[in-house]
Amino acid sequence: MFDDLFNVTSQYMGKFSDTVRDEFGQSIVSDVFEPLLQEIFGLQQMREFFQTRAAEIDQLTGELQSIGKRVNE
Repeated sequence: MFDDLFNVTSQYMGKFSDTVRDEFGQSIVSDVFEPLLQEIFGLQQMREFFQTRAAEIDQLTGELQSIGKRVNE
């Protein structure tokens, strides 16, 4: 989801940048598009961190359940 959003935003920024001929247009690129891309990149990193931690939690949960089964046997 964030990858698609990042790609689409990058494409729109590129198209817009190609037509910019003044400081106002350039300010839209630097004050709108670039910060937006940075925020999307941050969300991508957060998603990756969350997925890694969720996998670690799943693994630990499985190990704890395995230990619990052995104790009950």
